[in-house]
Amino acid sequence: MRAIVFSFSFSIICTTPCLDMSIRIFFKGLDRGYNARYWSLPNHQEPFEPLLTDIVVPHSLLFNRAGDRVPKEVTFEQAKYWGVEDGDCALYGQAQSLDGSTKFCLRFILNVEEVMRDRKSLTFRTYVRLLKDARFHSKHLVKAEGLFVPVHYGLWLMETGDWAGNVVCSITQWCGKSWNELSRTDMNTEANSILVGRTLEMLHDYGVTHGGVVHRADFRHLIFDVDAPGLSRDDLFNGQTPCYIVDFAEARAGHACTRRLPVLPLDVLLNPKEVGCAELADVMDSLKFMDTSRKLSPKCETYKALQWYDEYSKAFPDLKRSDVLLGQRAKFYSEMPSLYPELHVSFESPGECSKMILYRDPDWDEETVLSVDSAADYRADSTSPETVADHLDVVDDKLRLTEPEDPVVALP
Repeated sequence: MRAIVFSFSFSIICTTPCLDMSIRIFFKGLDRGYNARYWSLPNHQEPFEPLLTDIVVPHSLLFNRAGDRVPKEVTFEQAKYWGVEDGDCALYGQAQSLDGSTKFCLRFILNVEEVMRDRKSLTFRTYVRLLKDARFHSKHLVKAEGLFVPVHYGLWLMETGDWAGNVVCSITQWCGKSWNELSRTDMNTEANSILVGRTLEMLHDYGVTHGGVVHRADFRHLIFDVDAPGLSRDDLFNGQTPCYIVDFAEARAGHACTRRLPVLPLDVLLNPKEVGCAELADVMDSLKFMDTSRKLSPKCETYKALQWYDEYSKAFPDLKRSDVLLGQRAKFYSEMPSLYPELHVSFESPGECSKMILYRDPDWDEETVLSVDSAADYRADSTSPETVADHLDVVDDKLRLTEPEDPVVALP
């Protein structure tokens, strides 16, 4: 798996949200642009990644179709009533910086004042999910951004007049296509399924459970960057595509994962207790990584791997669970991709409980550096920024008054 590190051509330190920060979002499908103002989330102090470039959105937007959650296109004319008529998902679109160097994912809550009027609507619940996702990112995921979760640039407010009224927009790194979509293509290989499992294992090692990966359609939250620089065609099929996890509306931090096995194809059927982690047991089941025709028995390789994990954990009680799992992976699943390719495992002797040696490859260099350049020379005619800012102050106040208070919004 490739680590992606973002380097910026500008330097900014932002320890508190910048209320006056604004950008320009130009919609090709409308042939017009709007001023978007950074929205300081109510009761939230953690900062987001600064965004100092204007953005261009193409000719249509997308939504995930109900049921199979496959993306479908929506024209801007169709989108203008999204929110007035109740819908169960946010519209989103791929966008880019003015110079084309950086891609963004924009998720929209259109006609937001209409949405606020019915707090029982599915669209309002979608708005709540965007809030929760943004908060969780800035509070818990900053160190993982660009590696296995997208960079989050916060929420923004726009006044779009007769198109879609007042709009809330979430801006994150564009990560590609969902595994839910790609698994219906010839990219549905064992290596890519293992990549999905590896990425979720990394999230658990980081101390976070996603909370929303139970069924096959939930793999829309696993995104493959199929257009990443330097990828060969073979890479697309052999598990080398950068993979990201998105939508942390139901996530929880502070997770100490108790899994006892890697998320890999196994030779038996296991229950969540035997796996040791309920979420990853669901992932194994959805990826069809368990042989439903066989139960756990001493003859199975999985039984031996579990026994080794338990005995090794007792022999070295001070060793982190994640390190024991790396040793187990090296001992029983060495033919499978490593969880962390830059880390190598060896043992002092052939014995079952021989001391493990873990070291990092000094020659490891899989970073893809992306640069973001601020290009402020493009402007479309529109209402003056001052007028829009005054209007958005009113919208901001209304959103704060309708801030959800139920426990579903509060993060741990």
